[in-house]
This record gives sequence, C-alpha cells and structure tokens, in this order.
Amino acid sequence: MGAVRRGRAWSALVVPVMAPIALLVLLRSSDSLDVFYRDASVHLIVVSIIAGCALVVALAAASASARAAHHGPVWLAVGCVSVGVLMLAHGLVTPTVLGQPINVWVGRLPYVAITLFAVSLLLAGRARNTGTSRLAARRPVLLIAAWGLALTALSGGLVARPTALLGAQPLASEDTILWTVAVLDAGMLLVLAVTHWRRWRLGHDVVQYSLSLAALACVAALLSLRTGELWRLSWWDYHGFLLAGYGGAVYAVVVRYRRTRAVDEVLAATFEHDPMRHIVDGYPDALKTLVRAVEIKDHYTHGHSERTSRLAVQLGLRMGMPSDTLRALARGAYLHDVGKIAIPDEILNKPGRLTPDERTVIETHPEVGYELVAPSRSLAEALPVVLHHHERWDGGGYPSSLSGTDIPLIARVAAVADVWDALTSDRSYRAGVAPRDALAHIEAGSGTHFDPNVVDAMVSLAVDWGYTSAPAHGGSADTAWQAAQSCHEIA
Repeated sequence: MGAVRRGRAWSALVVPVMAPIALLVLLRSSDSLDVFYRDASVHLIVVSIIAGCALVVALAAASASARAAHHGPVWLAVGCVSVGVLMLAHGLVTPTVLGQPINVWVGRLPYVAITLFAVSLLLAGRARNTGTSRLAARRPVLLIAAWGLALTALSGGLVARPTALLGAQPLASEDTILWTVAVLDAGMLLVLAVTHWRRWRLGHDVVQYSLSLAALACVAALLSLRTGELWRLSWWDYHGFLLAGYGGAVYAVVVRYRRTRAVDEVLAATFEHDPMRHIVDGYPDALKTLVRAVEIKDHYTHGHSERTSRLAVQLGLRMGMPSDTLRALARGAYLHDVGKIAIPDEILNKPGRLTPDERTVIETHPEVGYELVAPSRSLAEALPVVLHHHERWDGGGYPSSLSGTDIPLIARVAAVADVWDALTSDRSYRAGVAPRDALAHIEAGSGTHFDPNVVDAMVSLAVDWGYTSAPAHGGSADTAWQAAQSCHEIA
C-alpha cells in the first residue's frame, strides 16, 4: 500500500512534466497533426484569460500579505502581477491587433513574464531573516503597488510603441539569449515544482500542488515556445499550459477559501520551511474532530498530543523519513491517545494511583482508538501508531506483544516521542524531570523497551538542543516506560 501511495505521489509530479513533452514530440513529428491556425483576436482573448487568472491569484496573495505580515504572499503577488500585466501586453502588441506593426516584443514578453514569476517564487521561499523577506514583510502593499505600476507603465509604453526599446528587429544573438533564458528559467521552475510538491506530500494541500503545477506549466510553456512553430498547434500549446497552470491556482485558492475561509493564513503558510506546519495545515476534518473530542474529556491529552506529534516529526526528519511517512507519523502521534475518549471519567481523571484493574482498563485505549479511527479512510495511515505506540522492542508491550521490527516503524518513533514528553511534562503528582535525566531514562531502555535507532536519533536531537544524558545518576528503563502509560502516579 505504501509503494502504491508513493507511486501515485511521484506520478503527480512526473505526469505534468512528461505529458507536455510527449504532446510536443507528437505534434512536431507530423505537419498534419501540427495544425496551422492564425487568428490574432483569438490569441488576444486567450492571453487575456491567462492574465486574468494570474491577476486573481495576485489579488488573493496581496490581500493575504496585507493581513498576514509574511513575505511569501507578497512575492507570490509580485510574480502573478508580472504574469498578468506582461501577458496582457503580449496580447496587445501582437501584430494586427489594434493595428500593431511587426515587432519583437510580442515574442519576448512571455519569457520576461515567466522569468519574473520564477524569481518571485524563489524570493517567496527565502528565510524570514533575509533582506528581501524583511522588506516584503514590512512594506507589502507599497512593494506590490509600486511593482504593478512600474510594469503597467512599461507595458503601456510598449503597447503604444512596440518597436521601441530594440523592438523593431531581433538582436544578432536573440535566439541564443532566449534559449539561455529558457534553460535558466526551467532550472529555477523545476526546483520550485519539486519544493512545493514535497510540501504537498506532507499535507496534501491543494495550494501547494497548484504552485507546483504552475511551475511545471511554465516549464512546458517554455518548451513549447522554443520548439513549437509560430501559429501552429505546437506553438498554441504554450498558452494552454499557462492557462492550466494559473487556472489551477485560481481553483486552488477558491477551494481553500470555501473550505477554511482563511486564505490569508493558508497562503502565508505555503512558504513556511517547517514541515510540521504543512502537515498540520493538511490535517483532515476527521482528525480534528476526534482530537477535539478527546481534549474536552482529558485536558492533559491536548498539549501532550501536539507536542508528541511535533517531536515525532523531528525524529522522523533526523532518521531521513520520506514525506508520506512523516505525514503518517505526525497524524498517528497526534491521535495516539484518542482511545482514551472511551475510558470512564472516574478512571481517566482519578487523582492518585490506579488499581491493577483500573490500569488494565487504561491499557485498552490503543485498541479502542484503533476502532474509532479505522472507519475514516483519510486517517488509515495513522492506524499503526494508534494501535502499537505501547509495544516494546523486547515484546513486553501491548496490545499485541510485538517485538523488534515487527512493530511498525512509525509506532516505534512515536513511542520515544511519547515517553520524552511524558517524562519532561509536569503532572499533578510530580514536576517534569530534567531533560538530561529524561534522556538517561530513554537511553537505558534502548534495545529492551525502545528501538535503538530511534533512541540514537533522540540522543542526537537532544544534543542539538544542548542536552546530554546524566549517566552519573543512572537511567531507568522502567521509569521511562511507565511514564507514558497514563497520566497517573505509578503504584
């Protein structure tokens, strides 16, 4: 099943790349297929629709940038304004439209538009502390407005005199320059497509995929521009590619607005580097509903589940897990205690120690959680964590007494994250232990209670945080194990 999901994920990236290439090869192989169709008015209509789609996205991004104080939507707006204004100018300088003469700018403007879009998306993805990011976050409206006015003025001048600015005839090295620009643009756009595709895999957010598709559409458009023959179908294709890319972006924005009514936050989060942000934004409604229900019943679970999920993802990243696995790990860790919703209040919220019978009831929560989550297809990937997060490496855990690698990997990772947070968090009956002591307890359980590889990742992560274990005080594997069994004092 995992291989099937990975295959589908890869196809979501590869197909938009290969399909245009295959289509162009097919068209260029036969003049009978590469139909000639020349109509400047239709061309103007098509590029106007492309421009309109880009400007709709620009408007949504500009609105988000004004409210979210994040540089990402600002540069997205700049890029889409560039496409919108310059593609409209491209249509208006087309020879015979408005009586326009033969000119070179009609062929240059699509390259300029795509280049500015690529550069803008690269700037949108930069860290918050860079100069361009700080500038965009401080003056979002001014930057977008100034850029839009400058491009409008330039485009207006070209529409008025399309032969100006070396537009009367091609430069001696025009073809070489355009090939160079196309190759550089394609390189940038492919990097952007992969970046947003990876983020889409984390949370399955339609906006992420739409940006990946828009980048790939621009690559396909460049290919069509460079290899297609003017006014033939192989050349008209580039308009179709751009329309698909920016039309898809408009669709994604509309879908997210209808679903969340919070496009501002969505577009701001689109350019965050933290994988957990993308995973959380992609949480399905079923997950949120279940977690809210548990939070109402057990307030301890709320903070614990979120912290466990975040730490589990950090461990997964340290261990080199792929995006799909990280998403399953995060959702499973967030839901790992959902079965406690069925535990009677008099046991779940009992002050002090539990009796052996009450502890037996508590230990049913993995199986109860599994039964609660299993009917939701969107949460199927979380089930291994929900059911097996209390298994032990030596087979002494529950509910299935699995051991070693028979325990699903994401459950083994979640188990260590669960224990770390349980040890370091304050409880009603004790204060959280010091991180170095918690680390010593977890290390003591390596190879008996916990997967040694996961423990190594936890140690490595703790060292990055400035913690090392306290071997002088010794660690207790049983202390680590018992800490995560419930939020009650251990008898």
